[in-house]
Amino acid sequence: MLAPQANRAALYVRASTEHQNYSTNHQEAVLHDYASLHGLTVVRRYCDQGRSGLTLDGRTGLLQLLRDIQSGQFDFSVVLVYDISRWGRFQDVDESAYYEFACRRAGIAVAYCAEPFTNDGSPLATLLKGLKRAMAAEYSRELSTKVFRAQCRLTEAGYKQGGVAGYGLRRIAVSAGGTVKSILQVGERKNMPTDRVTYALGLRSEIAVIHRIYDMYLIERLSDTGIARRLNDEGIKNESGRLWSAYHIKQILTNDKYAGTLVFNRSTQRLKSSRRPNSPDTWVKVEDAFDAIVSRDKLEEARAERVRRRKQWSNDEMLDALRSIFVEHGRVTLDLINSSGGPAVKSYALRFNGITSALGLAGVSWPSMSRSMIIRYRMRCITRDMTIDLERCVATARARVEKLSLRTYRLNGVTVRLLCTRCRLERSHPCWKVTLAHDPPVDFVIWVRADCNNECVAQIYLIPVVDFPTHLYIWPSERTLPRYEKYAFSSLAAMFGLNDLVK
Repeated sequence: MLAPQANRAALYVRASTEHQNYSTNHQEAVLHDYASLHGLTVVRRYCDQGRSGLTLDGRTGLLQLLRDIQSGQFDFSVVLVYDISRWGRFQDVDESAYYEFACRRAGIAVAYCAEPFTNDGSPLATLLKGLKRAMAAEYSRELSTKVFRAQCRLTEAGYKQGGVAGYGLRRIAVSAGGTVKSILQVGERKNMPTDRVTYALGLRSEIAVIHRIYDMYLIERLSDTGIARRLNDEGIKNESGRLWSAYHIKQILTNDKYAGTLVFNRSTQRLKSSRRPNSPDTWVKVEDAFDAIVSRDKLEEARAERVRRRKQWSNDEMLDALRSIFVEHGRVTLDLINSSGGPAVKSYALRFNGITSALGLAGVSWPSMSRSMIIRYRMRCITRDMTIDLERCVATARARVEKLSLRTYRLNGVTVRLLCTRCRLERSHPCWKVTLAHDPPVDFVIWVRADCNNECVAQIYLIPVVDFPTHLYIWPSERTLPRYEKYAFSSLAAMFGLNDLVK
């Protein structure tokens, strides 16, 4: 800890952008005069330039001052501040008092140099400080109310209040007399306080993309993510020159500005509070404030479609939707499901543990599904059942088991992997591909072979990987299966020697 001296002082100055009459240079001049008058030597300077006094957030100067005092790394005995409002306009006056108390507890006095009282802890000083802190907080509240009313009036006059333009639109600066001055690029601001800002249409190519987005959503029934993926695949960038996301698509499909309507006061975040949405009846809306890109009817149609897609479908309603597709088209495909206006394929997969399972429950699976899809579904069922059977056998045998990865286990120190394979017709005879290489490496592969029709389990084998040291995989065929009979078992229970289960 440094040794502070009674005649050494630190300065704290703050200026927010809306109070230029309290510039930091002006404050420092007053504070240096005060220090000279009281025989103080200024040894430190803490500054917050362009920072609001409503909260401590972002005020690096005051935060550093408090950190230095709390850690003992200070060599001054007094902090000079211009006035109480420069210390802060905290909406809770106790917060302002707490930070001053943190200084006083460390033996550091706080002097408000431009105030008409001495901060000496007397009852009068305490009373005046409390009053001044309340006045500083109330000033911010009154200013916030005045600014909000002015923003509402300007919105009603057809001018926008901050924010980016968005894809397909541009911000234009308008003089006080109503003359269009220039288009504001990203990051640019109006150069005169009396100027106003409104919207103008962007490039024709961007407007065409917006119309395509509405068509893809309303006609092709694509989701926000699907639209974004298609635009990204085509190399079309958003307003920031980056890839599209579902959020950008949603903004285009729901924001009133694309129908020429100016909206203000959707949400509130006054006096550095948390942002909260406002009731629609408090919004300030101006119809036909500028040229529209899409009609109001199309925007409302897109909104209604979004509400409809958010419908909470029951299991029976989802399965009925599949049956309706089958009745109308005579088949059910992934594209027909996505374009039907009902739940998407992904919703069925999540709800029913796979689209194949959903089609089966709806009773429209086999007539409308391809053979490969049916086989994949059957193999998933076989794999699920064999995994359950394997874990049951391990538990019955009371083996020490450690699951290394999906369907890979260490049983009593021996690593095994369960592998269920379908019959393939890729060679001259029906065959099965058995992969031996695996990460992590295993000692044995429990090979479950499906029959030639891929309908059920034909045989189970326990393949020692050491017997095939140079093979990444093997291709047993219908003709070579006898070579593997020495590894064959009738069931997993027989493989584990569980005679009671076999019976």
